[in-house]
Amino acid sequence: MNDLDDTRLIGMLRRVVRDCGKLYKQCGTWMVRRFPTLLEGDAGNFVELMDDLHRGLLIKVYVTVVRADNRWSAPEKKVAAAMIDHLWDQQLRGNDLRDAATELFQQADLLKWEALVAPFVRYKPLADSKSHVETIVMRLANLVAKCDGELLDEESIALHTLQREIDMALYPADPKSVLAPLEPPAEKSRGNSATAKQQKEKQQEDANAGRSEPMSKAERERRLSVATAELDDLIGLDAVKERVKSYTNFLRLQGQRRDAGLSTMPISLHMSFVGNPGTGKTTVARIVGQILGALGTLTSGHVVETDRSGLVAEYAGQTAPKTNALCDSAMNGILFIDEAYSLVDASGDDAYGREAVQCLLKRMEDDRESVAVILAGYSNEMTQLIRSNPGLSSRVNTTIEFDDYTPLQLGQIFEHLCDQNQYAIPSDARHRVLMGFHYLYMERDRHFGNGRLVRNIFEDSVRRLADRIADASQLTESLLTTLLAVDISIPELDEKKLDCLVSADHVLRIKCESCNSNVRIQPESLGRRIKCGKCSHVQSVGWANVAEV
Repeated sequence: MNDLDDTRLIGMLRRVVRDCGKLYKQCGTWMVRRFPTLLEGDAGNFVELMDDLHRGLLIKVYVTVVRADNRWSAPEKKVAAAMIDHLWDQQLRGNDLRDAATELFQQADLLKWEALVAPFVRYKPLADSKSHVETIVMRLANLVAKCDGELLDEESIALHTLQREIDMALYPADPKSVLAPLEPPAEKSRGNSATAKQQKEKQQEDANAGRSEPMSKAERERRLSVATAELDDLIGLDAVKERVKSYTNFLRLQGQRRDAGLSTMPISLHMSFVGNPGTGKTTVARIVGQILGALGTLTSGHVVETDRSGLVAEYAGQTAPKTNALCDSAMNGILFIDEAYSLVDASGDDAYGREAVQCLLKRMEDDRESVAVILAGYSNEMTQLIRSNPGLSSRVNTTIEFDDYTPLQLGQIFEHLCDQNQYAIPSDARHRVLMGFHYLYMERDRHFGNGRLVRNIFEDSVRRLADRIADASQLTESLLTTLLAVDISIPELDEKKLDCLVSADHVLRIKCESCNSNVRIQPESLGRRIKCGKCSHVQSVGWANVAEV
């Protein structure tokens, strides 16, 4: 490679390894601050664990690809030197680099993909970052495989194999396979430098900051502002946002009256979230927890997520203790019960489910000021559950309905995932995605996946991109970061059906931000800026509404 190619390669490499460290650290800090009760042992050690896992992941990817052709080329040595510089702040050359690389190869043998990505599989709040992990892994693998300007057959096979292995690790057939205690990778002597120690100590301080100190009024206002902004940033869900803001205003008023020594109304914190899967119920529950914590209504505001399996035991006499233990873990926060209607079957013969409900009702009453229970599930089933049980209907008096996302909103969610994972999506790819969303939306039933559907389509498209570029000998940043139309895959539609939808007669329209008129656009305008023919206002067009001719 020439100097320009060398500089470009190292720049791309540094971005990938920096993104990996940033992702693992941010996810670790987020879990400690938002969901400490989900973590095993001392939550303060979790950020350090995530830092170790990110280092291990980078080592595993590098060694897996380099070993494919049984040689260590000069460009691969430069990649190793850049990685060691990033991981342990050590600039090595010659024999020192060779010794360090030998050490890395030995460590890689001890590392398992399942262990390196286990937090993203094990903890539900981190599940949304799986695609980001997969993106980082495959970008690094491609950079290493093609750093010398050629792609050997052995390296191509290694890339395809690595893609399958990381996919299986992130999406295991049996999620229980990752329930063994999380442990850091084997101790790395290269990581024992003073710089690495200082970084870990700083991470520990960051993770522990503010966890037990009482919040000042200014800090409460800041956290409330952050939670409200996070709510506003959600795509769609306008009715939900209004209900949550109204709920927040009511709680704030009650708190102000209490602080002023005035009488307050009895407050029931328990709620019901109803709607189809993937409509943001869990995400909004987490934001509500932040709001309740910021207002001081609940001292923590953390969210414990569960379903029937977390409340109902397999044997007689074990359900009540199991339900009570889960309620204890949610004290001063939120207990979010997904598919809550499954606690009671239609026949009424489910003794264990009834026991769980009765225990839950008692805790909802006894601890009504210390825990908020949010019951979530399909609209009809949740309505039937609450109406059929006087105890629930009297305690759950706030119901928030979550509508399905429109095709335009599904496209916005898709673009958000692209932005998160640093992918560009040109006009023809946007058009293909949009037409797939429109068809699935028009044919939807109560099992329509909404946000989950978008994530599945995004992840499948990323895998197709990885397969496409695995056999490309020349690597560019555009190749690594652009989802083309050929990469777009809609699992529920075969290729021919999707091709027909794209080519069929249809109209794309958007709303002008200035004059509010409907503006007809062409598919090639998606992702670009257009001018309104009526008022000449110029605006960016990400997605559009679809109308059949």
